[in-house]
Amino acid sequence: MEAWIIGAIILLGLALVFLEIFFIPGTTLFGVAGGVALIIGVSLVYVYFGNDWGHRILLGSLVAVMIAVLLGFRVIQSNKLAMKAQVEGRVNELQTSLKAGDIGHTITVLRPNGKANFNGTKTEVYSQGDYIERDSQVTITHITSDKIFVKPLKS
Repeated sequence: MEAWIIGAIILLGLALVFLEIFFIPGTTLFGVAGGVALIIGVSLVYVYFGNDWGHRILLGSLVAVMIAVLLGFRVIQSNKLAMKAQVEGRVNELQTSLKAGDIGHTITVLRPNGKANFNGTKTEVYSQGDYIERDSQVTITHITSDKIFVKPLKS
């Protein structure tokens, strides 16, 4: 077997290990394939070129893998691969100009939640456990960070 073929197998193995460490961490598929390619390449060196070259290539491959692993840990710890963006939005945080005591009417049946209209603004509201018919007048009793509670207005 020619030396360039064995060299290509070893370089492929190193490239796959490098790919696993730096670009696709956690998949293990590329790391395992790279490890297998390295073992096959080094074994072929032992078979075709003897122990002296086999030891040299084995040592060189181990050093290359160790350097890749150490550099990989350095890059991961430096956060150069991490996304630095922060999410500024909030989920379920109510932003409204409504306040307790506002009067509106239900657009849907409240059982216990549904839609109501206050000053031309449709919003989701919650009854305090009561079933409230559609087109009923309601008043806001209190507002929490993410919910508006209403009760039927007594006529």
